[in-house]
Amino acid sequence: MIAADRFLVVRAAGERYGIGLGVVREVVDVPAPRAVPARTLALRGVMPLRERFLSLVHLGALLGGGAPPATVGDTAVVVEVGDTAVALEVDEVLEVVEQGATFVGGAPAAWAAGVWRVGTELVTVVDPEALAERLTAIEERA
Repeated sequence: MIAADRFLVVRAAGERYGIGLGVVREVVDVPAPRAVPARTLALRGVMPLRERFLSLVHLGALLGGGAPPATVGDTAVVVEVGDTAVALEVDEVLEVVEQGATFVGGAPAAWAAGVWRVGTELVTVVDPEALAERLTAIEERA
């Protein structure tokens, strides 16, 4: 089992996901992204963050393989996977879990590390290596 019992719980595309605290750098407000050519719908474009630009990727669309909602959300979680920082657009950040989550079962998808129960809710935790692979594929296509 991956040590994914410390994570940030977010909601994206109506689902609860956990993002391991080891890759989370910060939570930021989303400025208007600048469109860039892309071969994947999950990539909204790039957004300025201090003195650099980050790819803005809709987390729900990235994991679900669909299109993001027409309206850009207000919140992004900046993650660092490999050598790349990326902003993951989410509907909302719900909580930080550092203890008290109960492992329920194995990964329901190739990108997941497993499912944990947090209170009465189930949270699918994203595998950071699988996330890196998906993000790298987007970066290579953009």
